[in-house]
Parts: sequence; structure tokens; C-alpha cells
Amino acid sequence: MENEDFNVPADFPRPQALGAVGGFQPKLLLKKQGEKYYAPGCSPEELHARWDVCEDLAQQFVLKCKETKSGKRADVPEVEILEQYCLRSMKAGWGSADEMRWVFRRVAAVLNWPTPPSALANGG
Repeated sequence: MENEDFNVPADFPRPQALGAVGGFQPKLLLKKQGEKYYAPGCSPEELHARWDVCEDLAQQFVLKCKETKSGKRADVPEVEILEQYCLRSMKAGWGSADEMRWVFRRVAAVLNWPTPPSALANGG
């Protein structure tokens, strides 16, 4: 895996490691990969894996949104279609809320549709 390209878009959310380890002195949670240290979930390999799942999900929603808009929901504004799917995906637990917001910003960009409000909340 050393030769793999783990490029991840700069706007893809990075997990926030919140934790505490007991003791007198403060401790920093880190994971060692090779000769470098990363916050948990933030190594290039881990970020790329999460991004790959989210990108795949975004491409599936691109197809689903096109199907929805050309079907019985043709009269529904594009932003409302995206908003409904975004809110449902957050409840489904397919990823973090930040990841789902990123997915729907990506879907909106690919489709050239307006970004739904729920995809802009909290850091969009």
C-alpha cells in the first residue's frame, strides 16, 4: 500500500478525535502509521477509505436524484429532492453528519443543482 495514492479532496471532513486518558498529565490521542502520527481516523489510508465510501454513495445519489426528478417527482424543486435525501441519509447512519453533508454538496455539484440547506449546516 505504500505506492497507493491516498489523495482526498481538501473539503472532505476530517474526524474529530475527542477523548481523554486518565492521569496527571494531559495526553494526546494519536495513531502511528509508518513514521508519522495522526489523529484517530485521520491517517491517509483511513481518510481515503472513508472518502471512497462517501464518493460511491454520492454517485449512487446522483443517479437516484436524476431518476426521482424525471419520474413522479418532476414537479418538486431540485433543492427539495436533495434536502429530503440528505436528511434521510443523516438519520440512516451511513456516515457522520459531516460526511453526509459533504455527500450532498458533492451530489449538488455533480448535478449542477442548488445545495440543500441541510448540507450547508455546521461547516458547509
